[in-house]
Amino acid sequence: MALAAHAIAALVLARIPAHDPPPLPVEKSISVEMVTASKPLPARGETVERDDTVGARKPSTTVENPTEAERMPDGTIRARQLFSSAILADPRSREALAGLGQLAPGLRIEQLCNLEAMEQVHRWKPAIEPDFLVAYAMADTELFGRTLSAPGGAFRSKRHWYGIGFDCTVSADLASVAAFAFRMGAEIPESEWESHMLTADDGTLE
Repeated sequence: MALAAHAIAALVLARIPAHDPPPLPVEKSISVEMVTASKPLPARGETVERDDTVGARKPSTTVENPTEAERMPDGTIRARQLFSSAILADPRSREALAGLGQLAPGLRIEQLCNLEAMEQVHRWKPAIEPDFLVAYAMADTELFGRTLSAPGGAFRSKRHWYGIGFDCTVSADLASVAAFAFRMGAEIPESEWESHMLTADDGTLE
């Protein structure tokens, strides 16, 4: 587990963007809908496989570590191993875990999924080092029961922003991520940062 993950956990929870996710529906449950080629991401946060995406590769079901993730023919990367629970259980994440427990259900789900997304991206391609993620940067998120769909998210790595789309389901006690899949997107041009309130400087929105 990356040492930086614990610092990221604290950062994610200490600097929660001013955003109210949809309220957690009562007694509503649907199956997880993964991002597929028939349901493309928005144009600006497009995650269709292309040469200028981060770590662009030809579709394959093989990745560097098949025990952690599986790359599907349509480009979706489906996690086989989940990390947010272990990160938050580490003593170094004590304050982050305490902060998470004080959040409303919808926001708690979003932050758990954001943390999982950053770690999954880093595990998939270690050269990418996400330090902040905004699930709703390029398109609104949707919450169905305990499943968060973020078709137009954005994460920052080394002062650059990249598109990401993901579907994330958390456990019934809202304490861990139960299922996760994502699609990488292209780098977001700096000319678009201001319109989406993205910044290269720190973990806050402008």
